[in-house]
Amino acid sequence: MGKRIQFVFLVVKTFISRHIKFLALGFLGGFFFILLLLQIYPLYIQIAGQKEQIIGMVGRYDESNLPVSIRNKISLGLTALTASGSATSSLALSWKVENNGKDYIFSLPHNVYWQDGTQFSSSDVNYHLSDVKFMPIDKYLLKVSLKEPYTPLPILLSEPLFKPNLVGLGVYKVAKIEYNGDYITSLSLEPIKSGLPDITYKFYLSTDDAILAFKIGEVNTLENLGRIDDLANWKNVKITPETEFNKFVGIFLNLNNSFFKEKDIRQALYYATPNFDDFEKVYTPVSPLSWAYSQKVRLYKFDPATAQKILAKSPLSSSSAQLTISTFVNLLDTAQTVSDAWNNIGLHTKVKVQSTVPSDYQVFVLTFSIPPDPDQYQFWQSTQDATNISHYSSLKVDKLLEDGRRTLNMDDRKKIYADFQRYLVEDAPVIFLYHPKVYIVERK
Repeated sequence: MGKRIQFVFLVVKTFISRHIKFLALGFLGGFFFILLLLQIYPLYIQIAGQKEQIIGMVGRYDESNLPVSIRNKISLGLTALTASGSATSSLALSWKVENNGKDYIFSLPHNVYWQDGTQFSSSDVNYHLSDVKFMPIDKYLLKVSLKEPYTPLPILLSEPLFKPNLVGLGVYKVAKIEYNGDYITSLSLEPIKSGLPDITYKFYLSTDDAILAFKIGEVNTLENLGRIDDLANWKNVKITPETEFNKFVGIFLNLNNSFFKEKDIRQALYYATPNFDDFEKVYTPVSPLSWAYSQKVRLYKFDPATAQKILAKSPLSSSSAQLTISTFVNLLDTAQTVSDAWNNIGLHTKVKVQSTVPSDYQVFVLTFSIPPDPDQYQFWQSTQDATNISHYSSLKVDKLLEDGRRTLNMDDRKKIYADFQRYLVEDAPVIFLYHPKVYIVERK
């Protein structure tokens, strides 16, 4: 064995000594060629565009609950949403309202086809809404009938339509789906028309998993990322923060708890709550992008001295009183900041992480999804026990919420929801904190 190794060594040595110039030139040429590739690759990408986008997202999804950004690529709804939250034409070219708001007649196009090649018609509309009947008049006219007037109906019909197996009507079609059990791990889309890149979405159970996938090159973009960790220090990474104006983080007070029965106590807690300067502040439960948003509401400035004065005579200020601020793990830092501020004015609070919202909570810090239409009947109307988690009750607000969903005239609706915001903010069943942020992370 030793003689063989010695022989091989001598052969290699002789070869190198005879061809040293060519080897050196080859090495240098290869080195400079790699440098050149590194320099021109970004320019090539700009000119030619990436052939495929591989996007990582956090969450557990099946075919029924894919993110709206993905669903809207694959298919279309009867309507679409504008930036201000109103409905505009999409599959439905137009519509009219009859029978005092109980009937809607939608006009559909003649030349739209499903991704399986079949023509789209009124009988394909397959929304499942309680107390709503979908009745084709002919192939291109659809009648939608309600038991009671419901003005936000066109907003609900912006949900994209699908056939089984995610066959849709959009600019992308599903090329491949991979599962782990019941949940999608990878979804590949290919464009119907040329000029658009192929897209593959990969789904991860946690933010840590998604960030690791980006670091090792498994994905080249991360979307809707809740935090960025040390990626902020990476040189060849572009990070774009996006404020989610369709959500807010708030402190929900359980009005069934004796501590919060009085409005002035709830308002005092508002004054005792600090601002979160890294985020967009929230003033009402309606998105500031909405056509119904109103700025004519009470403003609560951070004023610990006033809060302490109001709370001095409250049972909350007694040494035996204990407040538990519950939250989910992703908002633990926010809840702790609130707890520290309230403790600084003499209250006794502690923070508890929960996996669900218990019915007997005292204070809960959570993220609230703002519906595109200002109708928030299910969240604040006094009879909605399952979804009105603060147990808020106001005869004025009940009436406004009932009128708002039945009124057809937009100007009248705007006045109704301005009053709704004003009364709700005054009553303070929730302390509005901020709109959360998400991040898009891309390789440069």
